[in-house]
Amino acid sequence: MLRTSLLAAAGHGAVHGREIAMATAIERTSPTRLLRVTMRVLVVCTANVCRSPMGAALLRHHCAELGLDVQVASAGTQRHDLPVDPVAVAVMAEQGLDISAHQPRPLDRAVLDADGADLVITMTRDHLRTVATSAPGVFRRSFTAKELARRLAVLESFDMDRLNEGRSSRDLMGDNPTDDIADPYGQSLQLHRESAAEIDGVMRMVAHALPALQP
Repeated sequence: MLRTSLLAAAGHGAVHGREIAMATAIERTSPTRLLRVTMRVLVVCTANVCRSPMGAALLRHHCAELGLDVQVASAGTQRHDLPVDPVAVAVMAEQGLDISAHQPRPLDRAVLDADGADLVITMTRDHLRTVATSAPGVFRRSFTAKELARRLAVLESFDMDRLNEGRSSRDLMGDNPTDDIADPYGQSLQLHRESAAEIDGVMRMVAHALPALQP
C-alpha cells in the first residue's frame, strides 16, 4: 500500500525514485508495525511562520492518515515577532489543512527537550547547526529534511542507529544549498506551493518511517 501511494504521488511530482525504494523497504521490513508510545517530533525553520508550520501540519496529517500517535510541533531559530505567513496559510488551506491559528515561537532548550525528544527535522543546515549546538546529544536525532529523506531512501531497514551511520557534526560546518529547502516567505504563491510540495514529499516519507524510529 505504501509503495502504491508513493508511486501515485510521484506522478504529481511529490516524490522520486529513492522515496519509492524506501517505501518498498518499509513494507518489506515492518509492514504492520505501529507505535508503542507517543513520539514527539519537532520541525524547525527560521521564524516559525512559514516552512516549519507547513511541515508540522503536513506531517501531522500523514501521521493521522496512518493512525499513528505522534505529537508534532514547530519552532524557529530566530525570534521575529511575525504572524504566521498568510500565503502559507492559503497554501495549506488548498490541501484542507488549517494553520491560521499557529502562534510562532522561538527554539530553546526546553522546546527541544519537550517537543523534539524523538526527532528534530530542520529546513536548512544552518538550522541544524543551531539545533545541534543547543543541547548535548541532540545531533543524533536531528536532520535536515533533505538529509533525512536521502538516508531513509537508501536503507533497506533502519532505526536511529542506522540513520546515523557515517554522520559527523563536522559535516555541518559548511553550507550546502542543495541540502536546504528554500524559504518562500515574502515571495509568490507559486513558490509557496513548490516549497509545500517539497516539504510534503519528505513528511510523507517520515510518517511512514516513524514506527521504525521509535525509541
